[in-house]
Amino acid sequence: MAKVKVITDPEVIKLMLEDTRRKILSLLRNREMTISQLSEILGKTPQTIYHHIEKLKEAGLVEVKRTEMKGNLVEKYYGRTADAFYINLYLGDEELRYFARSKLKTKLDIFRALGYEFDEGELLNVMDKLLKKEHEYKTDISREIEAKEDELRDFSNEDIIHAIEWLAMARMGRDGESIELIKKLGELLKK
Repeated sequence: MAKVKVITDPEVIKLMLEDTRRKILSLLRNREMTISQLSEILGKTPQTIYHHIEKLKEAGLVEVKRTEMKGNLVEKYYGRTADAFYINLYLGDEELRYFARSKLKTKLDIFRALGYEFDEGELLNVMDKLLKKEHEYKTDISREIEAKEDELRDFSNEDIIHAIEWLAMARMGRDGESIELIKKLGELLKK
């Protein structure tokens, strides 16, 4: 299984963001599971889970890892095709951009609850531009990791994900536009 898989197809990203599929991918992060196991945990019919598994298989996110005979039946155990999937919500697809921006609006509600005052439109635009830059860097770094899969085999997924974060910050620290956006963010978010 790959450590990191970069997902760039907007349709696959949308497929991953659907609630049940997101939960299935999360459950399969730690172990292989059957349709009946997933069905029981998620409280959905086996037919519903099978439908979602098939969509995830078609997208290359899930695969049959092994089979076991249970009486006369063959049980398939499904697992992820990568330990971590990296998606970029800033690939030009308007629906994904809307989703990314709506997630940012939740952060604004948190800032308000903490007592910060700001111009919502201006702050949202700065955060959106910063996040777009961050996603671009993380996508590039994740591709580097995909290409060096063998050299990184002994590192934990958590360590690799943290390395992606740090490398993205380092690249943003060398990017003049990112630095200006971070300064603007600091100006806008003051108590």
